Amino acid sequence: MIYNLENFRTLFSSSLSQLYDTQEIRAILYAYFSRKFAIPSYEFSLNPQKSLTKEDGEAVESDLRRLERGEPLQYVLGNAEFYGLPVNVSPKVLIPRPETEELVEKILDFCRDSSKKYQILDFCTGSGAIAIALAHFLPFASVTATDYEEEILRLAAQNATQNAVNVQWLRHDVLKDGPEILGGPYDVVVSNPPYIPLSVRATLHRNVADYEPAAALFVPDDDPLLFYRHIARLSSEILRPGGRLFFETFENFHEELESMLRSFPFKDIQKVNDINQKPRFIICTKTT
Repeated sequence: MIYNLENFRTLFSSSLSQLYDTQEIRAILYAYFSRKFAIPSYEFSLNPQKSLTKEDGEAVESDLRRLERGEPLQYVLGNAEFYGLPVNVSPKVLIPRPETEELVEKILDFCRDSSKKYQILDFCTGSGAIAIALAHFLPFASVTATDYEEEILRLAAQNATQNAVNVQWLRHDVLKDGPEILGGPYDVVVSNPPYIPLSVRATLHRNVADYEPAAALFVPDDDPLLFYRHIARLSSEILRPGGRLFFETFENFHEELESMLRSFPFKDIQKVNDINQKPRFIICTKTT
């Protein structure tokens, strides 16, 4: 095979056609070459005969076999972008989503007083994307983030170093551990916890269901609010009066989640849609 852009475009199209539509394949192709080889998308039109070395060409073929099996591009490359910042990812952590960027925007809007040193806690941080974005754009804030496994926290810490931000990382399991090591009081608690019922798994695209970590995605069908309930209980103890709790959520359980939050000292419970007008976020305030 001649390792040029024209042939790779054809190869990506034929190899991935069973998994993705034409537009998605084109997006994967352009993103892959841009991030792997710094080749911009316009080169495919302006310079289709541009060649890669034999070594690089073989690397593309190897990566394409992984993509053909349904592995997400971000895991193949080992990185993603979140709120304009580079974030390394592995199958241990979720791939950051654009919807979660909207959650960050809402927190940035709440923390807009640069004279105040906000205290922020991110539960179930995963790659650290939320915490790192907040630390980057709120340099006057103090950001803490938790997860239940040291390997996950090491990856998050590496991402913080890569982005030159300071985040305090704590090993904490929200389902088992109390508030003792969390510190506080906090002005903001945020979480994008596991929330997809197991029964929905079969409906998800294979690049999610087969490759992203089940522990970060799924909850039991008979207790879909499992993580929210524990995080709400912890937040009721560590948030200062007037502090805000920000959740990313599953759209089917907003009424149940709002009702559950009313059993804790929270008020002004807001259901907020994402950019696609789907119920995506819950925001509430700790009572005084």
